[in-house]
Amino acid sequence: MAGLVRKTQREHLTGLRRAGQASETVFRTYGGLRCAFRFWKREGVLQDNPMERVERPRREHALIRPFSPEQAARLIDMPDTRGVYGLRDRAMMMLMLDSGLRISELLSLDAGRVDWLNCNVTVMGKGRKERSVPFSAKTGQALLEYAQARSKGPVKSGQFFLGNTGKPMCRSKARKLLLRYGHAADIEGVRISPHTLRHTFAVLDIRNGGDSFSLQEILGHSTLEMTRRYVNLASRDVAEPHKKFSPMEALLGKKPDAIPGRVGAYA
Repeated sequence: MAGLVRKTQREHLTGLRRAGQASETVFRTYGGLRCAFRFWKREGVLQDNPMERVERPRREHALIRPFSPEQAARLIDMPDTRGVYGLRDRAMMMLMLDSGLRISELLSLDAGRVDWLNCNVTVMGKGRKERSVPFSAKTGQALLEYAQARSKGPVKSGQFFLGNTGKPMCRSKARKLLLRYGHAADIEGVRISPHTLRHTFAVLDIRNGGDSFSLQEILGHSTLEMTRRYVNLASRDVAEPHKKFSPMEALLGKKPDAIPGRVGAYA
């Protein structure tokens, strides 16, 4: 019986992979099944835990491709800032690009937790961990312009970013807005999503000289593992142009007879 269950679970996990499910989904499914069978064995429902002999699936860590600086600039230029909602959408995108906030952290941001003097916001991250995240003066200006327009409309919630009715925005609406702006900006070759803004912030921060420890704190990562992936991705991005503009490629790419005064090697 245990052997049949093992075979069934292996086939189930294989089926998920063939169906195109992400490796993280397969990994979490495996973990859930393993916990369930462990519980049933502990409670005496089963004499054996067949999942103990089912191989752990490989967990791939594929990073979302970030926006290029040009794409990001086009994106935040799309909202019509003559109205409150355009000001809101520009401020939302600029804050995510400038701070790496998760969409849940952005939409739950309390209006009273924006520190205008010190240019930072205090958000509640994963695991109910509160952290302070800085933003730039330009983002602060965009936030202030929205805040002034926001105060003139219906305000029915303490959240900073509000929907048309004055109540908090939902994630699905925020995602749809971003997608609409992305299509209007003719952005192609990259997933248009709030999480891509977070990835873009992280990669640009490293490219611009940020360190992994500060980035870990800003992003709210519990370990350096995820932060290191951004460092590696930024390093790969830097390596590509180096291949094109490398001095050695330019020098050694010349034909031997094009280099005057060539001499033999020293003994």
